[in-house]
Amino acid sequence: MTRAQAGERPSSPGASAGARDDEIVSARLVAWLDAVLAGRAPNAGRFCGNCYHPRQAEDGDCPHCGSSVAKAGTVDSVPLVIIEAHRRRRGREGLVVRSIAWIGLTIGVVLALVPLAFAGVTWWTLTAFFGLLIFFYIFSANVANSLGDAWGYRWGLAIFRRAWDQHLAARADGSAGDA
Repeated sequence: MTRAQAGERPSSPGASAGARDDEIVSARLVAWLDAVLAGRAPNAGRFCGNCYHPRQAEDGDCPHCGSSVAKAGTVDSVPLVIIEAHRRRRGREGLVVRSIAWIGLTIGVVLALVPLAFAGVTWWTLTAFFGLLIFFYIFSANVANSLGDAWGYRWGLAIFRRAWDQHLAARADGSAGDA
């Protein structure tokens, strides 16, 4: 099965033979799936029959996977299994970011209460309390937005990739309901 048949983007001319793009589907399809999940777009339109990239009427070959309309055809909607996989992907991405932020804030609150618990309420313990809260708020937000985004993206993409591969296998053996 070629990359185009698998719904993957062809390798760029300068890419090494073992290189693999992170994203399975096009950025345009990801944005469209986000709009569908947010209720801003219907699951209707003209999509590549191979990779589900949104198509224009004048497109001859899919700009994402390179499949021609004559070979892959078009579909009127993205299969619900792909939309559900994208929803699970976004959920996992958010779960990781929020978890890291809340863990950091919890550690900050606990550490900020230590001076108050052992030294009583004085000007320096109050200063330490608010200083530690501010530090851990900023620290946890930055860690969540850097490491959390990266870890969440990889975890979410792995979930989406498994669902995509299962869909391709089902589509190849004819058991996929592409509606």
